[in-house]
Amino acid sequence: MRDVRDIYQEIAEQRAELMHCPMTRKERKEAQRRLEAALAEAERRLREYQDEGP
Repeated sequence: MRDVRDIYQEIAEQRAELMHCPMTRKERKEAQRRLEAALAEAERRLREYQDEGP
């Protein structure tokens, strides 16, 4: 499993790319898809962490 910080770095990069980079519709759709996948992965990891407990 990748380090949990990696997923948050990926999310930050995707958000920055969507906000500041000129893209074609196809590129924007792909960047949005990657962002949504990263957010889903972060949510999955959070639930997994919460289920394990302290």
